[in-house]
Amino acid sequence: PAAGSIGEQIVAFAEQFLGTPYVWAGSSPSGFDCSGFVSYVFKNFGYTVNRTAASMYTNGVAVDKSELQIGDAVFFASSSESIGHVGIYIGDGEFIHSSSGAGCVVISDLSSSYYLKNYVGAKRIAG
Repeated sequence: PAAGSIGEQIVAFAEQFLGTPYVWAGSSPSGFDCSGFVSYVFKNFGYTVNRTAASMYTNGVAVDKSELQIGDAVFFASSSESIGHVGIYIGDGEFIHSSSGAGCVVISDLSSSYYLKNYVGAKRIAG
């Protein structure tokens, strides 16, 4: 296995998929939706998580935003729905996720206005 913490290994694996197309209900390297991407990455390391962002929020252990570690799952909800988006924290205030808006797997800043406003919480799945 690669050197580094499990979180670092998860992020390194996830970053291989930057630019992979966003596909609704997609859960493979040919195309991912947000939770399909996160579940695929965790499954590669032997962690089973629920398939949708909302149900995935019941997995793992809650982590305060100030205690985020690389590899933690971060969750978002717009005002119109319950939790509807999930990504993986990669450090330095950034997370990787399959974005319907961007149309592919991208890295975004947690402090950008949309994600700051809609942040719900984080869960530690691994480690």
